[in-house]
Amino acid sequence: MPTKILICSSEVGAGKRGASLGPDAVRIAAVNLLYNLFYQIPSDEIKVQKLNRYSPEYKSAKYIKLIASTHAKICRKMCNTHLQGYKTLIFSGDHSNAAGFISGFREAYPDKKIGVIWIDAHGDIHSPYTSPSGNMHGMPIAILLGHDNTEAHTKKMKPEVIKNWEKIKRTGKSKITPKLLPEDIVYIDIRDLEAQEWAAIKTLKIKHYTPQDREKKGTQKIADEVVTYFEGYDGIYVSFDVDSLDPSISRGTGTPVEGGLSLEDAKTLLKTFTRMHNFKSLEVTEVNPLLDTENKMATAVVKILRESLSMETLRAV
Repeated sequence: MPTKILICSSEVGAGKRGASLGPDAVRIAAVNLLYNLFYQIPSDEIKVQKLNRYSPEYKSAKYIKLIASTHAKICRKMCNTHLQGYKTLIFSGDHSNAAGFISGFREAYPDKKIGVIWIDAHGDIHSPYTSPSGNMHGMPIAILLGHDNTEAHTKKMKPEVIKNWEKIKRTGKSKITPKLLPEDIVYIDIRDLEAQEWAAIKTLKIKHYTPQDREKKGTQKIADEVVTYFEGYDGIYVSFDVDSLDPSISRGTGTPVEGGLSLEDAKTLLKTFTRMHNFKSLEVTEVNPLLDTENKMATAVVKILRESLSMETLRAV
């Protein structure tokens, strides 16, 4: 099955500007490292509306109307690409876009068992009811699970926010919600979560690994356990947020957190997961060159990809 690159530069869900430049930063790093990824693999860019106002309508879910329309476009493109018989390699601005991509993944495989491996420093399982910032890159897992976590609510919701939140949970022509069940998700290296997020993960019994687990078990052991866990699934989506990497590699992401993955850890995980028999999609997100020096984060990402993904595998028919 061949691979197609999908690019979405939307950064509206992030709290800091600059992630929209992430896909181009990766492209430049690939050229500099003589990794002809973007020249040898077909690609398609999802055109999205730019942020034309810097004062969000709703503080509890910033720019939710624009993000909902962006997700609809992403969903259609992702669905059609997989229905055409491609795997996908995704370069995305901020992590809120993942809810759109996985909505499209579900739309393409409505009756299949699909799983998500979420490699991230954060849980991204806030809702507008619980988010302290209102930034929607902290909400994609809640969107996909259809999980409001109203038990832990910290604020009252305006009716317009509730209406748009319900809409975004139902992204896609079939309006499926939830897109995933809690058992369909495995977190890797989460470490910087608010109390409401830890409570949601505990209540929903979502499988997860922390850096402490990595230190005890080793990265390869964790990767092998995840492969076994998802053995019976029809399709796997891997979401790689670069803030899962330790800031000693680069601080070129919006929310860096100490104690993260090394380059070798990341290579081990992605090399293992992209060789799973049911692997269908890899997303790379939250590269922010405006917060970086000398494009270090994008360069690190390209090094990881070059050693994890063989060009023969990407081009395989």
